[in-house]
Amino acid sequence: MNPNFSQLISEAIQLEHNVGKLYLLFHNLLPEDSVFWWELAIEEENHAALLKTAELMDASHLEIPSEIMPSAVADLKEANLVILKAIEDFKREPDRTTAFQLAHKIELSAGESHYNNFMTTAPGSRITEILRKLNRDDLDHAQRIREYMAVHHIS
Repeated sequence: MNPNFSQLISEAIQLEHNVGKLYLLFHNLLPEDSVFWWELAIEEENHAALLKTAELMDASHLEIPSEIMPSAVADLKEANLVILKAIEDFKREPDRTTAFQLAHKIELSAGESHYNNFMTTAPGSRITEILRKLNRDDLDHAQRIREYMAVHHIS
């Protein structure tokens, strides 16, 4: 297990919460796409809950797959700062195209893409399979955002 697990998991949980907050903001300010953003916001909160479960498992000394966590706390901290700034910027200047482009960029960022990669490619273990079952279909937001953009003619 990574010796910085506690700090990594805390930042990763915060990242999921922050992305959820951003998507909730999009939900509130972009009524034509509100259902889409609502679904993604809920899924981001589900991701945070799953990471919290991993944190509790670690505290109980259960073996947590090391692949669940990104390796660098600094990357997660930077991603959190970028998202918080994006929330403030978007409140001042809401724009539909900007929302989709920003969301796509975030979903390809280190923390979000790492989570998706873990859920789809990590070697199977009892804990990994439990996390995958809990996660269900909350994966590949970047692809879903691209598909939604294409269907709705958003550049």
